[in-house]
Amino acid sequence: MNGDYPLVAQEIRPGRWLYGLAAVIFVAGWAMFAIVLWKSLSGLDEGLQQVVVPGTAELNLAKPGSYTIFHEHESVVGSRIYSGSETVSGLECSLRSKATGAAVKLSRSTANTHYSTGGRSGVSFLEFRIEQPGVYELSAEYPEGKEGPEIVLAVGQGVGLRIVTGILGSLAIVFGCIGVAIALVVYTGVMRYRAGQRIRNPHTL
Repeated sequence: MNGDYPLVAQEIRPGRWLYGLAAVIFVAGWAMFAIVLWKSLSGLDEGLQQVVVPGTAELNLAKPGSYTIFHEHESVVGSRIYSGSETVSGLECSLRSKATGAAVKLSRSTANTHYSTGGRSGVSFLEFRIEQPGVYELSAEYPEGKEGPEIVLAVGQGVGLRIVTGILGSLAIVFGCIGVAIALVVYTGVMRYRAGQRIRNPHTL
């Protein structure tokens, strides 16, 4: 009867390969974190309409809702590269509907959103909301008698939400994988310990 215990213990003992599996899950979690985050943020700049100011430009705003105007302190427009400070000083901006001429209220961005993708880096500058989609005219000028550098503004919708969603989704994946890996290591360690105890004390249940 006693001779059966080592066999039983051997059958229920998890192999050390489970530690290796836990390590694979841990590494895979970080790999998936990077992939999901990259996919979420890649092409972020494609949905942004660029405007070089001072000057006036038309924006085709296809959806109603809230929009953010970003200052792209690192940017590329055509073949020209722009690089400067994140701070915008003295620039007076206005927005109006081309169809009705109605002014749209611009306010300072409540969220401090940053992005860096495709050689472009921007920080949230202003925000506004429209009820009707259409063509809008954005004007940005320095006050009379004051000079300032040419800068790039980029206008888009849902950029901050996309960044937050991508980050939170990636973190959920990596922490989920870490949790599974830790649980697997603990389970394997406990089961191997109990199996070892049964081998050393075959009459202990």
